[in-house]
Amino acid sequence: MRLGVALGLALAATAHADPLAGPCDDAIVDPVATPLREAAVDAQRSACLRDELAAGLTTHALIDAPNFHGVLGGDLALAGRFVVREHLELGARLQLVDYTFVQTAVNQATATRFGPLAISVAHALPFAERAQLAVVAIAELPYTRDDMATVRTSGQLAAVVTGALAARWLVHGRLGAVGAATSSSGGSSRRLGLRAGVDLGWRPRARLALFGGVETEAGWRDGLSTVLVRAGLQWRPRGGRWRLAFGGGAPLGGDEPTSAIVTLGLAHDL
Repeated sequence: MRLGVALGLALAATAHADPLAGPCDDAIVDPVATPLREAAVDAQRSACLRDELAAGLTTHALIDAPNFHGVLGGDLALAGRFVVREHLELGARLQLVDYTFVQTAVNQATATRFGPLAISVAHALPFAERAQLAVVAIAELPYTRDDMATVRTSGQLAAVVTGALAARWLVHGRLGAVGAATSSSGGSSRRLGLRAGVDLGWRPRARLALFGGVETEAGWRDGLSTVLVRAGLQWRPRGGRWRLAFGGGAPLGGDEPTSAIVTLGLAHDL
């Protein structure tokens, strides 16, 4: 009896949702990013080109209870992207502040950093009637952090596809590479990882979209870096141009020490 009532309520909610005219008809169907490394260059996005302004808070936690070691961090950023031509999008993201708290068995420490600034380019390619493909390049500009003694840069190049599976179901897939380089008077280091991810989106109502997905990475350290399972949602409080986004992820495998990632964002469609 209870199962029948639950199914009836789910069907009723779906009946009030507007079917998707296309995979890019509304920015609410874009997945919510849960960046594992540099948030500025993490292309966990859809293949759709957008005109929007956004602000986001991303938090990370590393909890190592056996060794009594923990790291909590968060960054606040502003971002914008704009369609300058029919198939071309330009964007920028500025990390305003990055705060980290570290606790060990004997002491604790905090650090506050500023920057970096990253720019992005996305080019959409003809693909299919109910799907869109885009090539996305993101690069962190050097000398845009407060620590000028160390030169840091990072970036990602990815192919992203967004497709409509049914009236209210979408899939977002990504395949690419992410890299980072650091140089100072003490030496230099370089890292490169291969990324693949997929998100399934469901739009039960016109103002709400739910997501679930997985992100994998290999080669950043040795072998498999992580298998990140995540979920998120986007919601328009009044059906206007504002969107609220919430997402969370947890690595389940690999050698990535991060225990959890949570993001909260606010965006305005232009």
